[in-house]
Amino acid sequence: MTSSSALRFWVLSALFAALTAVGAQIRLPMIPVPVTLQTLFVFLAGGFLGARWGAISQLFYLFLGFAGLPVFAGESGPMVFLSPTIGYLLAFPLAALFCGVFIHRGAEKSWGYLLLIYSTSALLILSLGVAGLYLIQALYLKTVFTVTQLFVTGLIIFLPGELLKVLLSAWLTRRLGRHALAGGLSIKNF
Repeated sequence: MTSSSALRFWVLSALFAALTAVGAQIRLPMIPVPVTLQTLFVFLAGGFLGARWGAISQLFYLFLGFAGLPVFAGESGPMVFLSPTIGYLLAFPLAALFCGVFIHRGAEKSWGYLLLIYSTSALLILSLGVAGLYLIQALYLKTVFTVTQLFVTGLIIFLPGELLKVLLSAWLTRRLGRHALAGGLSIKNF
């Protein structure tokens, strides 16, 4: 990788971190975790930048939030580690990594393939989010959810929004993958 293409990836990674931060501010307040557009940009970071750079973009986003910049949907800073949202946030780099690995290595970029990858990525975020929600509620907040409460507040309420973000991610990937991010950064083999 040349220094100019590396610089381009660093800039694009910072751009996707910024887009994720903007997505955090577009939210529907829910308790205990708001519905946001963050995951749309997590999916697209992996889809457009690939595994390594997509994950780096989300690690950069987390670094900014843990450092105290107001980039998360709720509070920022080190106290986020004790927030019900921590599992969802920590899943972002893994989800971008997952999308990048399978979209860039997959032989076929059909609608069905993209929907499968983005849906699986959404389920990864939601699964780790539910685990984090349970741990924070039980260990830190000393509030025990029933299994039903846990799955309704940590998973079920997010499914319609995640479905829309998965569909939009697949559409944008198909639409922009042929044209955007020229110079070796577009999704290959479309």
